[in-house]
Amino acid sequence: MSGQKIMKTLIVAGILAMAFFLAGINSRADIIAGPVTNPTNGHEYFLLTPDTWSVSEAEAEQLGGTLAVIQNDAEQEWAFSQFGNYAGTNRSLWIGLRRNSPGGPFVAVTDARVNYFNWNAGEPNNSGGNENYVQLYTSGKWNDNTDTANPVCGLVEVPGKSNEPALTAREKSFIGDWYNNGDPNHHCHIVGTQNQLFAINENREASRIIETPEGFLFSPIWKQHVTVQGDKLLWSWGNWWSREPVKFKMVTASLETNSGDRPADVSK
Repeated sequence: MSGQKIMKTLIVAGILAMAFFLAGINSRADIIAGPVTNPTNGHEYFLLTPDTWSVSEAEAEQLGGTLAVIQNDAEQEWAFSQFGNYAGTNRSLWIGLRRNSPGGPFVAVTDARVNYFNWNAGEPNNSGGNENYVQLYTSGKWNDNTDTANPVCGLVEVPGKSNEPALTAREKSFIGDWYNNGDPNHHCHIVGTQNQLFAINENREASRIIETPEGFLFSPIWKQHVTVQGDKLLWSWGNWWSREPVKFKMVTASLETNSGDRPADVSK
């Protein structure tokens, strides 16, 4: 197949995946404003209607980005000046930091290393033991809060088109059919657009996956790292996907030992 035909196939598959992805997520957050481009980093930003952190993050991924990951004072000042008092209304904003485990450190939804924080005095305090998400107060300072805190608007960050590279050859190599734990009855898929990858599990749940500088794959929605090991993807929650279904055969009775061991399933 020619390179042009392969690219057309990838684009068609990506369009179908995006349609499936958009239809499959029950997101209720709507866009209030955007896209607004930050001239410093070239990224586009959207302001969403108030909702939970999880729904806001899902909507952000539908838009091709994530909740905003603020990396320095300049980005903080720009985001707050643009959206903290949008249309004359003081707005608290969800941003792209969360704990992956109760009481754990805050990490970026993009899996990027974050060295910048702008906490309000006494924060983060993890009040009640379940404040796992970060909001930008109407004062501009940060606070940890629960997923369902309202009213909080999502602040979405989408890489600018000029900064969004095409899929690498390695990323394209992941596109195709997979089998959860090697089971031929549990199909999974990875599909791609020109510059994004999406994983669809056996339950038809979709998540964008991002290749990290360390060589892992990372799922922002599922909060999972994936280690690539040959033709297998090892998910951090314990299961694995294989390119081909794993074949099993029953050990024949002739191979049983005199001790009466039962036949066992042996993976080829």
